[in-house]
Amino acid sequence: GRPQDTRSGERRRVGVVGVNGGGVSHVGGFGGRKDCEIAAICDADEGVGQARVAAIETSTKKKPAFYKDLRKLLEDKSIDLVTIATPNHWHSLAAIWAIQAGKDVYVEKPVSHNVWEGRQLVNAAQKYQRIVQMGVQSRSGAGLAAALEWLQSAPLGKLQFARGLCYKRRPSIGKVTA
Repeated sequence: GRPQDTRSGERRRVGVVGVNGGGVSHVGGFGGRKDCEIAAICDADEGVGQARVAAIETSTKKKPAFYKDLRKLLEDKSIDLVTIATPNHWHSLAAIWAIQAGKDVYVEKPVSHNVWEGRQLVNAAQKYQRIVQMGVQSRSGAGLAAALEWLQSAPLGKLQFARGLCYKRRPSIGKVTA
């Protein structure tokens, strides 16, 4: 069966993992909802994580817990939902651990490094009956919808093969020395 949120009307306690990039949006998005509370912040870079905790405390007058170690966050039974905005190679494993810990999950794209990892995530969600959503914001954009409609109208004939490639130079995600 399909997992259902049985806590209708209750505030969901959210733990945000990775707050140096996309996780900032998670804090704003989930923290701005009446049915959610940012209850915990987790970041391997303690300086980044503690700064985010301080900012949340200043704006909400509530201080979320801080965890440097994801595994410690997952032990917190009061956390209902975990959002994951870590470097890409952590997405599947962090999501699977959260599911196994009884949490619902919102995970950024890409959901996995490869198809096998993605399948393990789906298997875990089904086994533990947890709700999992992956962020694919671009899919709902008007431009992409128009391009898909155009392709489906077959102006190029039947497509046999497509390949996409995108290189983006990115700045460092943090400390690189011990």
